[in-house]
Amino acid sequence: MARFVIEGEWSGYRSSQSRIVHREVITEKRAERVKNLSAIVYTDGTCLYVSVRKAEPRERIQEIHGYSSLIRQAEATGKDYVTVAELNPARAA
Repeated sequence: MARFVIEGEWSGYRSSQSRIVHREVITEKRAERVKNLSAIVYTDGTCLYVSVRKAEPRERIQEIHGYSSLIRQAEATGKDYVTVAELNPARAA
């Protein structure tokens, strides 16, 4: 049974602020659903870049559950590029 890792990297306002803010171990089935998702764009112009990779054998993965619900909402759209306004239309108004 293969393990996969979703990583979310926040772009920051400058390149020096870029950092990993989400890391989660997932199943192969979920990896297939989320592999096309590449970015979630915020209203302030920053992005959460999402990537999926196969975990190495015996790799220890320190999970960071910072954006689990946001990534699940974006995954449900089936798009590769999503804005936060699309995910939460009530908050955008």
